[in-house]
Amino acid sequence: MQTYMNRRSIIPMLIAFALLGFGGLITLLRSVIVIQTGEIGIVDLYGQISDQPLTPGLHLKNPLARLTTFSTQIREVKENLATPTKEGLMLNVDISVLYRIDPDKAKQLYQTVGTNYEEVILAPQVRSLIRGATASYELNTIYTSDREKLAQQLRENLNRTLRDRGIIVEETPLRNVKLPDSLEQSVQEKLKAEQDTHRMKFVLDKERQEADRKRIEAQGNADAQKILSQGLTDQTLRFKQIEAMQQLAKSQNSKVIVLSGDQKSPMIFQP
Repeated sequence: MQTYMNRRSIIPMLIAFALLGFGGLITLLRSVIVIQTGEIGIVDLYGQISDQPLTPGLHLKNPLARLTTFSTQIREVKENLATPTKEGLMLNVDISVLYRIDPDKAKQLYQTVGTNYEEVILAPQVRSLIRGATASYELNTIYTSDREKLAQQLRENLNRTLRDRGIIVEETPLRNVKLPDSLEQSVQEKLKAEQDTHRMKFVLDKERQEADRKRIEAQGNADAQKILSQGLTDQTLRFKQIEAMQQLAKSQNSKVIVLSGDQKSPMIFQP
């Protein structure tokens, strides 16, 4: 009977030890955390936030603390909105914002904004600043020469606004800029007319350069003829005649040289 009672008392103890062991295992598992590559972790224990974020790897934490992770990799936010130009015309702009979290300011971002920072501060700032930026550009320059300048200005303005909060903007490419259909055709016609004007100017400049070249070439030929005619005096021609006769006299072939009456125009006969 005593043995039976002892067995009955041991069973609850075993159950208690099992529960304690299971609870200890759960606590251990909750205390061991893994931060993946490209992430950082913020540990929050009832409002007490760790000074330094957890870097990628294996860590131990208080099982009662809450872990929040932030991605430090480059992420993309896309916006499509209507925005005005300097002339007051409305554009439809598709823009991408490539950004990343500054690990050194992740704690501040968590405390002041939270995990939904894209909706709270990033997207509203993108919409506000793109509208302000396009309002300083004319329509045709946004389509052509100032497109990259506009994207650079937006990136600089976003960094000036968001960097202190812990968000670093890498690039802000404009994927597409589109006018309302009613204005699209007129703008394309204007751009085509400007291109035709530049092309015609290029052709005229090329023709003008070719005309200048021909004029200079003709003037050079005329000057050469003038110099040559001035140098062909009777004495010069007589000297050249004597030189030619001397060369003929040195030849091994037999020949007969007959001078005309004026002795200026020799006639050569080959026997």
